[in-house]
Amino acid sequence: MKSKRWLQRNSQDLYVKNAKKQGYLSRSAFKLIEIEHKFKIIQKSVNILELGSSPGGWSQVVCDINKQVKIDAFDLIDMRFENKNITFYKRDFFKFNLATLDNKYDLILSDLAPNSIGHKSTDHLRIISLIEKIIIILEKIALQNSNLIFKIWKGSEEKNIINSLKSKYKNIQYFKPKSSRSESSEIFIVAQEFFG
Repeated sequence: MKSKRWLQRNSQDLYVKNAKKQGYLSRSAFKLIEIEHKFKIIQKSVNILELGSSPGGWSQVVCDINKQVKIDAFDLIDMRFENKNITFYKRDFFKFNLATLDNKYDLILSDLAPNSIGHKSTDHLRIISLIEKIIIILEKIALQNSNLIFKIWKGSEEKNIINSLKSKYKNIQYFKPKSSRSESSEIFIVAQEFFG
């Protein structure tokens, strides 16, 4: 998308305006709020792993909902939100020595996405690659009965991801927040009760 069109769309976007009014760092905060309203997962979590955490909109939501939660947050870009309950790692999570975390999580959040090149099938395959990396290491990072919420762009490999998750989670649901743009192929997967 051309930058001029992007700026024009953002200036007219209700969720962008509301994010500024309410002090959220990104409009994506509302996506997580909608997910939580439906599934009530964050309020019951103790240790959260957040991948793709910058600028910090999701972390803001988590800390608003659950004052006791501990978050290990990863991104290659600095977070603009800081909180005593967040440990931020400016690192590539998939190259990180997981043994140093000394922790498993009852909720894994991923708003990870590759930089879009505007070619739908290629972009889809690139985000699928990131999700597959998470699934491969679930046994190392996920507690029994934990939950996973992640963004995906719909496409040809989506069913394979769902099938992989069915062998690890008791309940898997799609969720399209109202705050997700209608023209976007973005959707969220909520996988509950990890059994490994």
